[in-house]
Amino acid sequence: MAGAGRYLELDQEGVRRHLADRPALAARLGGDPGGWTVREVSDGNLNSVFLAEGPSGGLCVKQSLPHVRVDTNWKLPLDRAFFEAAYMRAVAPHVGAAMPALLDYDPALFCLTMERLSPHLILRRGLIARIRYPRMAADVGRFVARACFATSALARRFEAVMDDIALFARNQTLTRITVDLVLTDPYRLSPRNRWTAPGLDAAAAAIRDDAALKHAAARMGERFLGRPQALLHGDLHAGSVMVTADETRVIDGEFALMGPIGFDLGLFVGNLLLSLFSQPGHAAADPACVTRIQNWIALQIGTVWQVFETEFRRLWDANAVRAGPGAGDVLPRGAAGRSRAAGGGAG
Repeated sequence: MAGAGRYLELDQEGVRRHLADRPALAARLGGDPGGWTVREVSDGNLNSVFLAEGPSGGLCVKQSLPHVRVDTNWKLPLDRAFFEAAYMRAVAPHVGAAMPALLDYDPALFCLTMERLSPHLILRRGLIARIRYPRMAADVGRFVARACFATSALARRFEAVMDDIALFARNQTLTRITVDLVLTDPYRLSPRNRWTAPGLDAAAAAIRDDAALKHAAARMGERFLGRPQALLHGDLHAGSVMVTADETRVIDGEFALMGPIGFDLGLFVGNLLLSLFSQPGHAAADPACVTRIQNWIALQIGTVWQVFETEFRRLWDANAVRAGPGAGDVLPRGAAGRSRAAGGGAG
């Protein structure tokens, strides 16, 4: 996955040299490298992110670090950048502009260079500011439908699906993070758990003592690890989506794995629910304003599912008339199978 001995952590000047050494990327920025503006905008937990601006345009550079960015004692392998690049290449032909364009991947530096998104804002920040994005929910539902259908056995021969199962099964470190932080730790005592004590002590204890809830979480964990239906983003939440009023772009696919199609949808809907219930705790606003944004978020949850289902069914029906190399090996849905497929097609 990487060349030998060339890895180093990039700083602003390192990013400048990295881009200047690549004529196609330098041409996108234009002008003299010394005049480019390079600034670090790292916001997440895992990587360094830089924005480079030149007279002709901008670029985004993202590099894996050998540790969690906010905790140098938490060591991580560098290959998450490889899996993010592999995810983007696999999904991009099917989702169009719903992701930023991947322009370069350096396997020695574990560094991706992508299209610079502007004036997009991270969705989480927009929701905290109570901004409504009219396209967001439909765009996300359509993205998940197209990415998952195209990488499933409904659209591809099983050999291609199994190749991706083998490839993304190596993304074990980030899959372990999901298993621990999403499917296990919230339901037990763990040093990673945080809550406002003592006010929420009883609520946290109730979750730990809820046998039915823990059983349901265990079932979801089994499905997550045991149903490689399609190539998942794996970390689809309000911090992995950038928005304007007119456009939605999905970023940060380093958690990619083959898994159950419903997982990406569930993560995103769960994140919208967190946003809904957290609204009263954000910047002061009158109760009527809080109620309006909560009602709007609730409507977006329904839209995400409805658009996903409609688009997935459309793609499945279109696949039914395909023939020849590339067609899926699973029987097409067809008119006779509609009711049965509706219960299991997205499972």
